Amino acid sequence: MNLSELKDFYWGNWNRIKKEQFNNNQFIVWDFLSSISSLSDETIRLALKSFDIDLSEIAIISLGGYARKEMCPFSDIDILIFHTKALSKKDEEFIQSFISRLWDIGLAPGVQIKDIDELCEPSYLDEIVKNSLIDHRFLEGSFLVYQKFERIVANYILNRGKYNFLVAKINDVRNRMKRYRDSMYKIEPNIKDGIGGVRDYNAVYWVSKVLFESENLITLVHEKIINYDEYESFKKSVEFIFKIRIRLHYFYNRKNDILNMESQKYISESFGYIDTSYSLGVELFLRDYYRSARTISDITHKVFEKVFTNYTINNNLKKIYMEDLGFGLVKYENTLTVSDSRIFEKYPLLLINIYTIAAKNGLKISDNTSQLIRENLFLIDENYLRKNGYFFLKAVSSFPYSFKVANSMLKDGVLIRFIPEFEDIYCKAQFNTYHHYTVDEHTLLALKFIDDLANIFTSKYADYQKVFTEIERKDLLAMSVLLHDIGKGQGKNHSEVGAKMSRVISGRLGFKLDDIDTIANLVEHHLLMAHISQRRDINDLDVIKHFISFINSEEELRMLYILTYADSRATGGNNFNNWKKSLLTDLYHNALRYMQSEDMLKEFVSIVSNKKTKLKDRVGGNVLMLNMIDSLDDDYIFSNKINHIIRHLDMAIKLNDDNRKIIYGDIRDELNCFEITICTFDSIGLLKKVSGVLASFNINILGAQIYTLNRMIAIDKIQVNMNNESVEYVAERFPDIEKRIHDVLSGKVKVEDLLSKTLGTIYSRKKLFKINRKIEFDNITSPLFTIVDIYTEDFVGLLYYILSVFEKLRISVQKAKISTDVNRVVDSFYITDEFGNKIEDKSKLQTIREEIFKVI
Repeated sequence: MNLSELKDFYWGNWNRIKKEQFNNNQFIVWDFLSSISSLSDETIRLALKSFDIDLSEIAIISLGGYARKEMCPFSDIDILIFHTKALSKKDEEFIQSFISRLWDIGLAPGVQIKDIDELCEPSYLDEIVKNSLIDHRFLEGSFLVYQKFERIVANYILNRGKYNFLVAKINDVRNRMKRYRDSMYKIEPNIKDGIGGVRDYNAVYWVSKVLFESENLITLVHEKIINYDEYESFKKSVEFIFKIRIRLHYFYNRKNDILNMESQKYISESFGYIDTSYSLGVELFLRDYYRSARTISDITHKVFEKVFTNYTINNNLKKIYMEDLGFGLVKYENTLTVSDSRIFEKYPLLLINIYTIAAKNGLKISDNTSQLIRENLFLIDENYLRKNGYFFLKAVSSFPYSFKVANSMLKDGVLIRFIPEFEDIYCKAQFNTYHHYTVDEHTLLALKFIDDLANIFTSKYADYQKVFTEIERKDLLAMSVLLHDIGKGQGKNHSEVGAKMSRVISGRLGFKLDDIDTIANLVEHHLLMAHISQRRDINDLDVIKHFISFINSEEELRMLYILTYADSRATGGNNFNNWKKSLLTDLYHNALRYMQSEDMLKEFVSIVSNKKTKLKDRVGGNVLMLNMIDSLDDDYIFSNKINHIIRHLDMAIKLNDDNRKIIYGDIRDELNCFEITICTFDSIGLLKKVSGVLASFNINILGAQIYTLNRMIAIDKIQVNMNNESVEYVAERFPDIEKRIHDVLSGKVKVEDLLSKTLGTIYSRKKLFKINRKIEFDNITSPLFTIVDIYTEDFVGLLYYILSVFEKLRISVQKAKISTDVNRVVDSFYITDEFGNKIEDKSKLQTIREEIFKVI
């Protein structure tokens, strides 16, 4: 065959296999993988026929996944050209031409060329090459030469270092688990190298082949490494991962093993997953993926632990010291096991306490003991739950070990036995860029972040650490964390649904009514503190009143503060930044101060009065400043530091016809942001113009406060940052930013011209997700302002266009809170009409809604 015919042969059959696979969603994975491998075999043999070469001293051998006949559509074709005599010039020319021919056909050959001496001295070979030689299959050439290769691999690579090989493999798996610690749970996992991926399956296969000289994994059952149910689960999970990998290759039209969000949607649809009233089809698909990956990971871990214990340690005749811990518990090495298979029938409470004992002693529960626990789960019946509910509560709140305890309980089925509702969030994915983990993993990570606060070392989150130590009922905090997202997957408003579910769960566990009320209230309002801190003026007395109306005690406020912190951090990524951290902490301290005060208004008046006195003392005999102090708004005085107010007053008195605007920039270390302060004569659209300038620099506005002094001087404070850039970088660019603001406010430059150069969507993935655009009006929280919350996707100039609508409708913006979560924003504005009144007319509100929808 000439090259054209070879290409037609290969790609014609390749497309036929692809078509057959897409026409049958129930296709047998191993048959498909074998068909791709067999097509490669046949193509290579046909390619060889076009060469006039003597192969009597050469064997062409397939390696790796190709040898195992586990090739995906665009897998590399790994080949070894093994020779027993020195290559002639003709041989070398043939090999070069042969490899070029494979590339020309469109295959992706990975070719090794080795002679007999190299393989007989395995010290010359690195571990990667050695691993690649384990799996091999004869393709063409001399079968006698291939048999020599087989003997060399057996004698020099496998048999001479079988146990060393196993130890190396175990270490490799452990290192990979550390490297890809949470890739299995993340929104875009690596399905080959990540935990629970193809590499884990390969490692288990190699154990069977090297240790038991069998390529059939059922051997692991015969050798009592795993049981038959685990074998079946492992096999089905591996098949599912390979099925995904096949479609992933087709989606990219090349080799790629990252299951990213675009491919997730495509694959879920191609597999026939459909949306339900509670979950997206893609989320149901991801749930099956995560469960399969967890199964593979757990069984891989079990296989290697057993092999390490039974074969490598015993082979090295290492003496193991046993220690009796009482109640039938035995410690050996770093492992906890039991001395009696009926131990849990004798001491049923051990089904809970064993996890705390293991965690506090830094021990791992042995695989045999975990299996025994699963076999005794029937003991945890309704009576057991009510009788031992508080022991369960104590176990999951054993900070700083709560994550280890809850994670182990989940793995062994104990957690779901106590809280069957947890099954619904187990491996439940959330198809968005905000949540980086499955719901169950997010929940356990939230416990882990609280564990970190319980450590004796002072952390960078010392504010939270101090408050955590003041909480008396840490057990109720732990239970609230465990249940805070239990309502997800049950329809809309998971907080309210979760609160109702938490009452049922807590009642089933025999908790007291007051404790049930506390847990339910924390679950119902676990998003409230983040919402208020990021979308409302946390220095506004009415906002604080509104917030603490949902809180029953100072203890509950502390618990909600720590729950909000843990929940926010456990979303993953950089969602919980210093800006949000600062807002949350300020809200907590403001709320606590007013909860401890007998009269909130009296406290407010007292603070304002004291500040006014200090301000007057500071400005001395400056008459202009003294007059301005008397006219300052109480909310302004309350919300700003004294030194900031004096700076603003100093700016204000320097304004004149020749100097109509003063702009300052300053790094706010405590907020990890850059703050721009603009003092100028008040004019319509000031904030709008400034926001347009900042958008032209791709600068994010985090918040804005607008103050008017003496009814004609505007003080606008704007907090900003830049994606993936340091605050210092923004500070370096400030001279350019300042000049551009001057030019726009002076009329030299039009904002529209600036934006036209930078206009474009920030996030190219937004079309993947259905962003629920909505506009809500709040006329309850503030007696002075109407608050508008705008939910939409982010793009350059968004704030400018929203403020343009307000200007067009002659609406005054007094405060703005900007909150961005990856590609979704929630912008909140405190507004009044042109006369300074709240806007309560329904037709006016509807006009505002319609006009804003036009620009978002």
